[in-house]
Amino acid sequence: MERKKNILIVGSSVSAVALAKKLKSYEAVGEIFATGMACGMPDFVKIVDIREEKVEEMLSFALENSIDLTVVLSKKAIKADIAGFFSANGQMIFAPDSESAKQIVDEALTKKFLYKLRIPTSKFGVFEKPQLAADYLKTANFPLVIKTSEPESERDLFACPTVSVANIAINDLFFKSEPKIIIEEFISGHNFTYYVVTDGYKALPLGVVTSYKFSDEVNGGYLTKGSGASMPDFKVTQELEHRMMKDIVSRVLASLENSGNPYLGIMGFNCILRDDKIFVESISPFVEDAHAQVLYNSLDENLLALFEACAMGVFADDYEEIKTNALASVSVTLFSRYDGEEIQGIDNLDYPENLNLYNTKTRKGAVGTLTATAGTLTRAKEKLAGELAHLNAGCLKYRKDIIR
Repeated sequence: MERKKNILIVGSSVSAVALAKKLKSYEAVGEIFATGMACGMPDFVKIVDIREEKVEEMLSFALENSIDLTVVLSKKAIKADIAGFFSANGQMIFAPDSESAKQIVDEALTKKFLYKLRIPTSKFGVFEKPQLAADYLKTANFPLVIKTSEPESERDLFACPTVSVANIAINDLFFKSEPKIIIEEFISGHNFTYYVVTDGYKALPLGVVTSYKFSDEVNGGYLTKGSGASMPDFKVTQELEHRMMKDIVSRVLASLENSGNPYLGIMGFNCILRDDKIFVESISPFVEDAHAQVLYNSLDENLLALFEACAMGVFADDYEEIKTNALASVSVTLFSRYDGEEIQGIDNLDYPENLNLYNTKTRKGAVGTLTATAGTLTRAKEKLAGELAHLNAGCLKYRKDIIR
């Protein structure tokens, strides 16, 4: 009998929780290990108490525990070149190396990279000093988005309608000792993310996710990393997808390959569609938290086999397309009004596997996602509304217009 494969997930996020659940559904998967949050992970996952940037310790752990594949979601680990380190020591890993990923992980470098390739993106400036950033506001077109170069939460993002609000955002971010910030013009339109998987030379689409960014209905409230998601995205046509692959994805990958740094892994192109024109605002080095369950529910492909094919260099030979299904999914990000509250009603959920949390105790801000899947988007929204009714409304909030 063939030994089942042990998997190490490097990353502490809701996306990591969703990935662990997906991988566990495959018969070939044995033990799953993950770094970080014990409280949010399912009971079958064994938690690794190693900091994600400690790649030498991570390698020792992989060797000692017969890890067959390491999947990296952590930006810290990617920046520490875990991919190069593992590969040099004969360990199979699904992740980009630090050189190929540096222009993706750092959004300031991403914006410059897109500008160099003449890929449409919003007008922007990158600043390392508060006064220069404040001076930029004098001639900027409002509204603006002001953010850190590596935003991790809603505390790193500001949507600014006026000069006074923008100055507060600048001061707040530099007060946190951020080395640089990005100021970009806010583009209104349809937000979506186009996900692809690549071995650095060939890319195939994983799917298009409708993305919601603001905390309140009709793009009100504060800007977040993601307040919800849905699939399919009816506004992004096949023709637009072909344009994305030809004019954006292929050019990005070709540029990285020509520089000697082919990118291996998943890329999420975070875009805005306005008047049939696509603007790329950032690129994610894996699947975003708000999108994870929605995207994974749409895939009929065995992700273990897919990741291994990329890592082993046989992806181009083995895959002509990624298998998907016709199911529809919708997800909302759950935000907590308070710190330290216990989330009530989890035991009453009909589909608890579609709840992905950082922890069962809340922290103020995003605490996780809840997803529903059905044959149509309308039915998926109805199911999600029913599930949300089981959770304690006094502690949690979410965008209600996503499920209408």
